[in-house]
Amino acid sequence: MLTDARSLPSGTRRSADVCVIGAGAAGITLAMELMGSGLSVIVLESGGTDVEPDTQDLAAGDSVGRTLETLDNPVRLDQTRLRYLGGTTNHWAGFCRPLSPIDFEVREGLRRSGWPISHDDLLPYWDRATEWVRITDGDFGLDTWEQRLGLAAPAIGNARVEPFVFQLTYPTLFGLLYRSDLEASVDVEVMLHANVVNLATDDGRAVTAVQARTLEGISFDVTATAFVLATGGIENARILLSSTDADDSGLGNATDQVGRHFAEHLQVYAGFGVAESGAEALAGLAGDEVTIPSGRHAGNRHGAKFALGLTDDHLRDEATTGVEMQLLVGNLDAGRPAEEAGRAGTSEISALLGHRAESPESVVSLQALAEQELDPESRVGLGRATDATGMRRVELDWRYSADDRARVLGGLRTIAEAAGEAGWGRMQLIPGGVHADAIDNLVQGEYITLYSATPSEIDLDNFPIGVGFHHMCTTRMTDDRNEGVVDPDCRMHDVDNLWVAGSSVFSTPGVATPTYTIVALAVRLADHLKSVLL
Repeated sequence: MLTDARSLPSGTRRSADVCVIGAGAAGITLAMELMGSGLSVIVLESGGTDVEPDTQDLAAGDSVGRTLETLDNPVRLDQTRLRYLGGTTNHWAGFCRPLSPIDFEVREGLRRSGWPISHDDLLPYWDRATEWVRITDGDFGLDTWEQRLGLAAPAIGNARVEPFVFQLTYPTLFGLLYRSDLEASVDVEVMLHANVVNLATDDGRAVTAVQARTLEGISFDVTATAFVLATGGIENARILLSSTDADDSGLGNATDQVGRHFAEHLQVYAGFGVAESGAEALAGLAGDEVTIPSGRHAGNRHGAKFALGLTDDHLRDEATTGVEMQLLVGNLDAGRPAEEAGRAGTSEISALLGHRAESPESVVSLQALAEQELDPESRVGLGRATDATGMRRVELDWRYSADDRARVLGGLRTIAEAAGEAGWGRMQLIPGGVHADAIDNLVQGEYITLYSATPSEIDLDNFPIGVGFHHMCTTRMTDDRNEGVVDPDCRMHDVDNLWVAGSSVFSTPGVATPTYTIVALAVRLADHLKSVLL
């Protein structure tokens, strides 16, 4: 059922077997997986069923490290996550693919690499996660998707570079999609407008109650046998740091690991390319739709498309980090680029790339997402200002290094060289010289922005690095409590009845977009809680 905490008398105490804090991808998946298990569940959600400015303001804070931005646009902290039913799935682009095997390995030359679980450990949970994120299945094989789409992956590949597939779910707003199930449930109660302000504890070894408050000043508590923190990579750390009943440094923070290792995906608008093939041969880069044949979402259509990335072998050999590149064909007319205002003209791109003909067959823009190395000084902390509930606001000190920037450039060059070696075409890397013209075009369910290039503005030392709104690694999963915050079952090392869900538990960020793995880990955690509590 859905209830509104604003209707409670102040001082109310509620209880359940499991209390889940947060109703985004992780929290809703966990609740749906526990539904009908025999366990009673209370889910606490800060917002309502739609965005509300006063509630959204609780996500505001100060960014004191690297600038948060997307191409040509600064980003505020409160724009990177959403506080209402469904959480940040309400602006999720829907890209799904699993982490790679190398993401789980200890990698020479990289600080704090590897997970305490293996890639194979997550395979069955990625399979089950497909039902919740609303894609076909857990098979991401190229051959499979070339057959399903009737389209070819880009013919670019060697020991260093390979094509891969995204499954695209759109739109999959968890609050909207699963609201009716949650409303009808007799054993899961979602309490809206319930802002958690403290995890109460007597000795720091166990949570005794969650203390929550509405913006109208109503205070209430929830007790449970098990508590799960599922509020995202920033808010998970914020709540732990704010819960100071037993220790001024925060709950479960005796080793000063809560909030450290904050990681983002480094987004770079890298340049342009010209392909020797026409638009028809490049159709796999834009992708197409398929119909889900069976299961909860049978009959629903979703997309899939191909992109390029560095191979695991290359990452091992070079002790480097992951880079993936989308090649956005954009708005083409009969195989030739549209001459939109503000976009570099066909002949200009041809001359830029030294193409042999005045008009290339096709033009693509290059958009990259890259992994950053973990840095313990990149962290979520608390500022001095407080919000409307009295909690201290977030202070984010996001850091990445010159080495991270160099690895991005190295990965881009490796992919561009592979395209040339394969005879696919030529790529021109122009980091720092790419600009958006703010025209969005709906192509296969995805909004594509047209770009322009100013080659004279290339800046290899200070090109803009954007963010993916992917907040990771602030409560890392580790075997060693001195290196992280939760154990391989996602239970806090130092708090017996508190588990953490979401990308804050990622041991390393990898380069794959995180939501699909967030959901897989939530499915795995639900199984674990049932084994512990039933």
